[in-house]
Amino acid sequence: MGKVLVLRPEDENKDAYKKNGKLCEKFYIKEIEKLQIELIKLQNWVKKYNKKIIVILEGRDAAGKGGTIKALTEHLNPRGARVVALQKPSDVEKTQWYFQRYIKEFPNGGEIVFFDRSWYNRAGVERVMNFCTNDQYREFILQATHLEQMLIESGYLLFKFFLDVGKIEQKKRIESRKDEPLKKWKLSPMDELSLNLWDEYTEAFEKMFSRTHTPFAPWMIVDSNDKKRARINLARILLSKIDYEDKDAESVCLLADPGVVSYYSSVKMFSEEPEKKEKASKKKRKDK
Repeated sequence: MGKVLVLRPEDENKDAYKKNGKLCEKFYIKEIEKLQIELIKLQNWVKKYNKKIIVILEGRDAAGKGGTIKALTEHLNPRGARVVALQKPSDVEKTQWYFQRYIKEFPNGGEIVFFDRSWYNRAGVERVMNFCTNDQYREFILQATHLEQMLIESGYLLFKFFLDVGKIEQKKRIESRKDEPLKKWKLSPMDELSLNLWDEYTEAFEKMFSRTHTPFAPWMIVDSNDKKRARINLARILLSKIDYEDKDAESVCLLADPGVVSYYSSVKMFSEEPEKKEKASKKKRKDK
């Protein structure tokens, strides 16, 4: 008997979306809880068989990386699931091989490690803000894919996600951090700068993808203009890529929406204005 795929419930449920086209809180909670249960099963499998999983989340400022990681790890055992969000390198770390401080954080057998930004800082923030030299950047580009190939050949499971947020939405989120006391800690000097360097970051990311998107470690682009849709679909595709025990693919949807998550393609620019995509998506839902 063939595998049964559960269709995306939001495609069949008219009440899944609010008037602005974003997912309703009630629907989101119901779906994310199902996926969190599957993530617990995944962690049990990782622990049982001493697997090593690395999940990288990159993206523009205010793209929702931290919130997505929180949703994925909320009910996992912290003894086997770590979140790594490194500060800027110390004076000592600046003298080391660039990847050295990241390698120290790699998972041991039985662990899942989520990187809230990773070694790809060099191809994004450091490149745009001139925090690295041209020689350091070229060295990084040459070495990154070799390192990732060695990791996979050594038994690591590596997943690279880039959360893509539109210019309008990014500005709205950054502005909200100024007024909300519980979000002020998220605000950094880099946030304001990133708004004024949109095109420079776009160019840097496009070069990063074209040079580090490989068959063994591909980039998956996640439209995060709707944080809830992004979290659900990122969890779906992550779970669908791993054959862990007791996977419930018959009652839990593990089929990611291709309009939200897709592999990087040089043919279709990742930075296509998400606001336009959302309007097209709304029209499609209305026509059904």
